Amino acid sequence: MKREKFGLGLRFSLTVGIMLFLFCALFSIVLYYYLKAQVVKEAEAKTMIIMAHARALGDYIKDSLRPRMFEVLSKIEGGDEFILEAMSTTHVNIEVMKRFNKYLPEFIYKRTSDKPLNIKNTADEFHLKMIRHFEKNRGQESWQGIVRTGGGEYLVYAHPVVSGQSCLRCHGEPEEVSPAIYKKYGTTGKFGWKANAVVGVESVSVPLNVAFAHVEKVAFDTFLFGMGTLWFLFIALYGIFRHLVTIPLNYLSGIFRGIANGTEPLGKDIPNTRRDEIGDLTDSFNMLAKHLLDAQDRLKRTARIEKQMMETEKLAALGQLSAGVAHEINNPLGGIRLCFSNLIDTGMDENTRRQHIEVINSGFDRIHNIVKQLLDFSKNSPLSTAPASINGIIENVLKLSEYTINQKGVKLTKKLTVRLPDLMADSNKLEQVFLNLIINAIQAMDGGGELKIRTWSDKGSCKVSVADTGKGIPHDIITRIFDPFFTTKEVGEGTGLGLTVSKAIIEQHKGSIAVETSDKGTVFTVTLPVEQ
Repeated sequence: MKREKFGLGLRFSLTVGIMLFLFCALFSIVLYYYLKAQVVKEAEAKTMIIMAHARALGDYIKDSLRPRMFEVLSKIEGGDEFILEAMSTTHVNIEVMKRFNKYLPEFIYKRTSDKPLNIKNTADEFHLKMIRHFEKNRGQESWQGIVRTGGGEYLVYAHPVVSGQSCLRCHGEPEEVSPAIYKKYGTTGKFGWKANAVVGVESVSVPLNVAFAHVEKVAFDTFLFGMGTLWFLFIALYGIFRHLVTIPLNYLSGIFRGIANGTEPLGKDIPNTRRDEIGDLTDSFNMLAKHLLDAQDRLKRTARIEKQMMETEKLAALGQLSAGVAHEINNPLGGIRLCFSNLIDTGMDENTRRQHIEVINSGFDRIHNIVKQLLDFSKNSPLSTAPASINGIIENVLKLSEYTINQKGVKLTKKLTVRLPDLMADSNKLEQVFLNLIINAIQAMDGGGELKIRTWSDKGSCKVSVADTGKGIPHDIITRIFDPFFTTKEVGEGTGLGLTVSKAIIEQHKGSIAVETSDKGTVFTVTLPVEQ
């Protein structure tokens, strides 16, 4: 169930689903910002048209209607009257835009000033900022941007109101303005305009919240539609992949497991009607199963053959061992029997009698050593460990073999590293190992040579190498030198247990023994752990 839950088909479908989900989300985000940009672009175009209309109306009042009204009123008695509904640009624009809002209520028109005659047209904080902005940037004729205010977003198109000479007749210094104007706004209005100055701002704004909400709804609906399509594709892909890939692979895996568990025959041929990658895999499986079956048959035949060879080798080794042991024991037994016969049948003086007894004892000692060596090999006796110096062990062994070294004309070279840490070791058994290695090295150098013995410390271990300058060990037998009963010596010269017992002793000390050989000599290296 766990493999099925996180199977290849599910992982493939999830991967494709995640990719489609990311694509759907990215597409919805891009669509949202695109539509939002389109809304802003459309709002910009509309506010520019409305502003153009308002400016055109203002220009007409300022350039045509107002001068004509002043001309007409001047011919009437008391011609200092001021008709607000026909002569005030601000008033006319505001009133016209109120009527305009009946058809397009979302657009907001304002014409404000920091020094208005009508206090209703006093600039708010935003328009005051715009007045200061246009004062600093006199060359800029308009400004457009998105403003956040009152919890909403508005697109604002603003235009500076610059006073002309004709504006001063109503907005100039109080003593210069028309008496009718002063009479109407004297106590509340603000006079004192200067010619060619930024005296106000007119703006057209449109709220964007409704349009943005619509854009969000379109983007969200698109995302939901994409998710629905994604879910359908996910199920379809999972089903198709499971039918085409997962089920066939599970079938092949089941046969593999059956073969491994022994419930399916190895030579079973899986029928194949597909001509795709799964079909190629099935053909490869059938081919592999056939090769494995053939290999299994060959291994079985080889294992009969190998068993016979092992039995033959065991018998040969046992025969070689028996011949060696028999020769080693028969020689001293023959001497013992002769000495006993002489002691019984022949009269002899005390000195001769003692010599015969010494020969008998020597023969028994030799037989005892042979039997002891066999027993040591048959069972590993426990170590009797104590702190020991590896250099001291080597020196003791060299004293025992000094006579043989001198007799064979062998040159001894020692390189013993001083201040080596002590080992927890069985000194007697290690002496047996190194004595065997030294004797073998001396025997390998028939006619003289150089025996090199070296000790050193390496990464928490103590190492000892015994090297000779003999002819080396033949490569065809190098892998057998540690095998029990294996020897290249003549019958009667050894039992073939020396290196085997030595290797067992080193391994008892949790160490290792390695050998390197060439036609220039052989080196045995013993590695022993240093225990604090």
